Amino acid sequence: MSKHRKEMQPYWRPNFVNQAELPDIKVIRTGFIINFFAVTLTLCVAFLLLQREYRSYTLRQTISQMQQQVRVADADDVENLKQSEKFRQSAQYVVEVQQFFDAPLLAHEFLLDLSLLKPDDLIFQSVSLSESITKQGNQNVVSYVININGNAKNLTVLDDFKQLLEEDALLQIEGFVVEIDETLQGRDEKTGIFPYRLGISLTPGKTAAATKEGDAS
Repeated sequence: MSKHRKEMQPYWRPNFVNQAELPDIKVIRTGFIINFFAVTLTLCVAFLLLQREYRSYTLRQTISQMQQQVRVADADDVENLKQSEKFRQSAQYVVEVQQFFDAPLLAHEFLLDLSLLKPDDLIFQSVSLSESITKQGNQNVVSYVININGNAKNLTVLDDFKQLLEEDALLQIEGFVVEIDETLQGRDEKTGIFPYRLGISLTPGKTAAATKEGDAS
């Protein structure tokens, strides 16, 4: 045995410390930090996914509600269009009635007075009243035309009836000029009558009486 070797002395007491059970006292625990970031990243990704799914769900619900509203509104729109068409047709009737009352002659009164003026030898087959737009200067005015078709038993009766119309107050309408023209066809050999057409035009303008009064003044 070497004389330099020191003799080992036993410890004065036994060491009962279990190294495996002692806590980790390192200043920085890298495993904990890595786990913390991993969990945080997972939670962020999960939150973003949940938020995206929630937005998608909300958008689908909104689209579904809007589609339902559109389906309900389609039925209402169809009904509104039907009502609008009925109203338009009714309004057209109102316009026609207004035009009828705006005319210088009332049809039923005119026919009654016309029948009272009609000579016995003159026959009416049809009487019509129509209106048209004519231009006077820079303005558009409404003119009226009365057509009378029928048969005359002799040549002079139509002239007499025309003279009666010119002199009677029936066609003396304020603000209108009256013109009457006649068309007499040849005599029918079987019946011995003369077919005729009488045209009466009412054009807005100064009457002859009004013109004379203006000239006299």
